[in-house]
Amino acid sequence: MDGNIIMIIGGWVFGILFLFLALVFTTAIISLFKKHEYEHYEPNVSVIIPCYNEEKNIEDCLEAVYAQDYPKEKMQVIVVNDGSTDNTSNILEQYKIKHNDLLIINGSHEGKSAALNLGSKQAKHEFLLTIDADTIIDKESLKKLIRPFINEEVGAVNGACIARNSNSMISIFQKIEYHYNNLIRKSFSVIFKNGVWFFGAFVCYRKSILEKVGYFKKATMAEDWDIAMEIYSAGYRILNVHNAIGYTIVPHTLKEFYKQRTRWWMGALQSLNKNKSLFSRKSSPSILFLFISQYWWSIFAVVSIPLIAYQVYYWLPSNTETPFMLFMYLFRWFTLTGPIYVLYKIPEWGISLYSIFGVLSGIISVFLIIKAIYMFKDKLRLKNALGIFLYFPYTIILNSIIVISLIKLVFLKKKYFIY
Repeated sequence: MDGNIIMIIGGWVFGILFLFLALVFTTAIISLFKKHEYEHYEPNVSVIIPCYNEEKNIEDCLEAVYAQDYPKEKMQVIVVNDGSTDNTSNILEQYKIKHNDLLIINGSHEGKSAALNLGSKQAKHEFLLTIDADTIIDKESLKKLIRPFINEEVGAVNGACIARNSNSMISIFQKIEYHYNNLIRKSFSVIFKNGVWFFGAFVCYRKSILEKVGYFKKATMAEDWDIAMEIYSAGYRILNVHNAIGYTIVPHTLKEFYKQRTRWWMGALQSLNKNKSLFSRKSSPSILFLFISQYWWSIFAVVSIPLIAYQVYYWLPSNTETPFMLFMYLFRWFTLTGPIYVLYKIPEWGISLYSIFGVLSGIISVFLIIKAIYMFKDKLRLKNALGIFLYFPYTIILNSIIVISLIKLVFLKKKYFIY
């Protein structure tokens, strides 16, 4: 293919990417001026924690639940031990001595959906807070998550999930990404009264609505996305409460990260395909954004990697004879110094669509990430700054995983998540 044609295609692709970022930026800015305080509401709640081989995390999770700033007489705590083979069972039995109101349900390792259903059906209250065993929630999270349910149109409420470990470069990147996604979810929920990118680490549901939609299904690799879309399809709102915060453990190795993200991407696409009737003009802008962004990123992942590789080659200066010059060229390409260098070179290179898209995309992304870091009780520490500076290579890793996920989805045999 002719080089000029490839560059034109690249211009269109990255132009659309810039429009996507501009939409997110606009939505985030508008949401800052929209504030809503929920009325006091304090109903009975059943807390459900599904777990499998969580001997390292389950006690911390339970401690956070029992430390909630919520009337203890209004809380029922249930742990569904889904056939753990480690020391989880013994830890739970010991913990029950300390809190004899703890209800332990033993499952037979049929998967997270089955475990959630076991807990939901034995819960005695209308409102269900489900928490992943590796997640620790702030002591005010429950009371903040429950308040939107005073509106009977609300079917599920999601909080902001933050990475609590940053002991490797891949976990540092995820911490930045979680902040950024939390900002997007908060912005769309505030403006359009419906959330996007549902995250199941800790969520409140109405039990009656779960019953109405048939509880959690073994139909996708992402039961949280699937149930959220079914709740929306049943005519209820899904909201995000950004100041209800949970801290979850993220993968700290590339192998673990790859395994998690391929499952997430396949599960998201399965959920969208299963609920494709929601992609219509009658749906909330948040839902439409969810469909469009997920499919767009799938397409972008496929085309972006060869386009980036070609552009790196296309713009390669003739004076990169030495390894140091080549290193500096690649360093500018794949770090935040790139947009700064382009601005510096404008008098010499002039202005082009590529320079406009590149510089503005970098500025918008950095602004949103820094805003998100402070919004979700974090600071611009050295690790976070390093993550921002090197974030572009992380997006290439993400896009590579998306491509692999698309291929795996074609040959997928196991249709739902076990653990």
